[in-house]
Amino acid sequence: MGSNTRFAVAIVVGLAAPAVAAASTLTVGVGQTYTTLADAVAASTDGDTIAIHGGTYHEAVKITHANITVVGVGERPVLDMTGLAIDNGKGILDAVGANFAVENVELRGAAVSDQNGAGLRWEGDGTLAVRDCIFRSNEDGILGGDFPDNTAIIERNEFVDNGRGDVGFTHSVYFGEVDSVTFQANWSHALCPDGGDIGHLFKSRAKHNFVLYNRITAEDTHSSYELNMPEGGEAYVIGNLVQQRVGGQTIMISFGDGDGTQTPASHLYLVNNTLVSESSGPATFVRTTQSDAQLVLVNNLFVGAGTLTSGGVVAAMTANVMTTTPGFVDQAGFDYHLGSGSPAIDAGSDAPTAPTAPAMPLTPVQQYVQPTSGEGRAAVGTLDVGAYEFGNVAPAGGDGTGGGGADAGGSGGGDDGGGGGGCCEAGGRGGAGGLALGALVGIALRRRRRAGSGRVIRSAPGAGKTHVPWPQR
Repeated sequence: MGSNTRFAVAIVVGLAAPAVAAASTLTVGVGQTYTTLADAVAASTDGDTIAIHGGTYHEAVKITHANITVVGVGERPVLDMTGLAIDNGKGILDAVGANFAVENVELRGAAVSDQNGAGLRWEGDGTLAVRDCIFRSNEDGILGGDFPDNTAIIERNEFVDNGRGDVGFTHSVYFGEVDSVTFQANWSHALCPDGGDIGHLFKSRAKHNFVLYNRITAEDTHSSYELNMPEGGEAYVIGNLVQQRVGGQTIMISFGDGDGTQTPASHLYLVNNTLVSESSGPATFVRTTQSDAQLVLVNNLFVGAGTLTSGGVVAAMTANVMTTTPGFVDQAGFDYHLGSGSPAIDAGSDAPTAPTAPAMPLTPVQQYVQPTSGEGRAAVGTLDVGAYEFGNVAPAGGDGTGGGGADAGGSGGGDDGGGGGGCCEAGGRGGAGGLALGALVGIALRRRRRAGSGRVIRSAPGAGKTHVPWPQR
């Protein structure tokens, strides 16, 4: 079996979560078997679930057993190490054992002597699954090491006010050289406000990156690149909201960009994203310094002045809209749903199937829902450009990402919008697997003609379309 075919199978397994039958469940909290997380970890064995009841815990632990799941029960518990020493020198949860999962927990305030303190430090073999968590005010949100066969699924999480360590070297999310990272329905935003260059909202050196239906917005803070995949590889960036505002940094997506060992003939598939540049100078929306990197840009809505791509080989540039007047419902409030006069409406084209990953279609099947969720997306008339479909009615059973919060959440930045009734089963919700299977259904390859430099402006809204309001609290 070729490497691409092998990976197409592996992603389905990864999204289904590292399901290993738990030997037992150890409960933590007031009136529970263990009053501290440390005691439960010490008593655990391979395959156990550690269930933490609501409350605030000032603890950092190292988890050495395999197939451990840490899950918050009821109101999301907070592991708060703000101003406190982390004895393991790594993070609040330092996962060393193979196949680790964490759900419905907030990890806050990680700081260590080397300024690389993580809410979650991943140092074990196998698969990492992180769902319905909040990472707040850490030097790194998630920091993953170099394990070439590892896979990670990160979904329905909020990352806020991270990147508090060594300026420019700590991030919301940073994975080393692993096989694959799937990052979907997350809200990564508002890096630490101090300094002029605070790192990235998503950084990964994985061979395969699936960045799907997220809100990745610097909002009113400094940032470096919003997405950084420095070693290239295969990257599928579909249906995301990406925004950059403060300072002179103007590169939004850095791919195969001279940092580390480059993957030959890398491919970036950038499809149906909404990218908003509000920084002080013209943007470079996508940059690569890898001369043979293949760039496929289809149905993206680029907002602001600048250059779409720099470097590499543009293999496809179809039905993108570049404009300073996108017709959003509320751009200042980060609500990038399309208003009735948006030039993105009905301006899309069929997206190709990625030739390097068999049966990996690129047409969006989801769209992001604030704060950390998603819903099915179906074209109303002709497919719209960008991350949202005007007048979208989610198909029955089309919520492929589940619901991260207890309510819909607000539209602005700052804090998490919803409470968070997490799930307690180690295998997660079935919806994520549905998204993976949906992403592996082939579609026919059709291209529309290019227009000039990729600008396809169609001002007439689609007939019969109505606006779906941004959800409020």
